[in-house]
Amino acid sequence: MKKTALFISVAIAATTLVGQVWAEPTTTKTEAPAPTKPIVQTNTVSKEFESFLENLQKAVKEDRHKDVADLMSYPLIVIKNGKKTTISTKEQFVQKYDRIITSDVKKQLLKQKAKHTFHNQYGYMIGEGVMWVSEINNQMLVYSINTFDNPYEVAGIDDPTAFVQFFNKLKKEVAASNKKAVAEMIDYPLNVNKNGKTTKIKSKQEFIKKYNKIMTKEVKQKLFAQKIDRVFVNAEGVMIGDGQIWISQFGTKIAVYAINLR
Repeated sequence: MKKTALFISVAIAATTLVGQVWAEPTTTKTEAPAPTKPIVQTNTVSKEFESFLENLQKAVKEDRHKDVADLMSYPLIVIKNGKKTTISTKEQFVQKYDRIITSDVKKQLLKQKAKHTFHNQYGYMIGEGVMWVSEINNQMLVYSINTFDNPYEVAGIDDPTAFVQFFNKLKKEVAASNKKAVAEMIDYPLNVNKNGKTTKIKSKQEFIKKYNKIMTKEVKQKLFAQKIDRVFVNAEGVMIGDGQIWISQFGTKIAVYAINLR
């Protein structure tokens, strides 16, 4: 959904930033079980796992928290940002569901194909290790979930690593005056706000033509000075500087959707 253009003053932005500062996410998303002997991958997955994965994906996709809880082994090992905790009961799992089944865990789980699942003596690995599944008491269950904080989730950005990469690339391309590359990083129509008026830039070609009037000296300075661990984040997106640039996710694309000029 296209967001409305934003007008945020320097004073308001500066006040807000004091209260909400986000740390740069770790690039290490997963932590697999520590091996005690050499890992040996087998060649086929069992029909039991195929059926289990299908049921788990359906329950998670439909947000049936209690049904997902039934597919966990307790105590469930949850590793978040490298810190290990345990979930003792189904009730506790349901209560903390959104903090355990994060957007990244859900995304990797729903993308997993049974035939492409890596497995060894520790069980079946989902995605990059966000979940581990094994046969416990004669039934397939999830016994470990590995997750991490996503400081950009409230802005609708699924993958914090992808945002960091986008942010660094935006800085690099702007610094190089690579207008075409920057144009590719915009969501159109782009809202350009100045003196209370909004101009909509409807295409890459129009953006490139008006590049110097949009990417002003102040906008560039604020972008270059912005530290990734000092960005302000809310439901409208990620704010660069004092509101000069706003970034969010549209479908699967992270993009700039508004630029505020003075």
